[in-house]
Amino acid sequence: MWKKVAAISSALLLSSLATAADPRIEASKAYLYVGKSVMACGTLVEINHLPNRHYMNFDKKYPNHTLTALIWNKDYRWFENRYGKIDNYVGSRFCVIGKVAQNQNYLQINVTNPQFLRLVTN
Repeated sequence: MWKKVAAISSALLLSSLATAADPRIEASKAYLYVGKSVMACGTLVEINHLPNRHYMNFDKKYPNHTLTALIWNKDYRWFENRYGKIDNYVGSRFCVIGKVAQNQNYLQINVTNPQFLRLVTN
């Protein structure tokens, strides 16, 4: 019981620290923040499921997307535990917290913890 309470407390603390320190930007502005940690928000328009990874594309479909949230297969179940089938959220607005990286000509944030992916409800 105490382990669960400690884990939840740690996750909430990490979550609040991440949002307090990271600037909140639109996913379309991610190119200005390569190498920096941000909270990037945009509309989830497409999810591409590959054998070992999942790409959540924001604002436009591949190859014209503004930003991708990359979730590796080993972590994906944690996201489904939190949100259910993520494909049901296409068209919804999400914020993703992490470091913007450039992979080939595309921008992405590698997300390993569902605390760093937020559904925007307003």
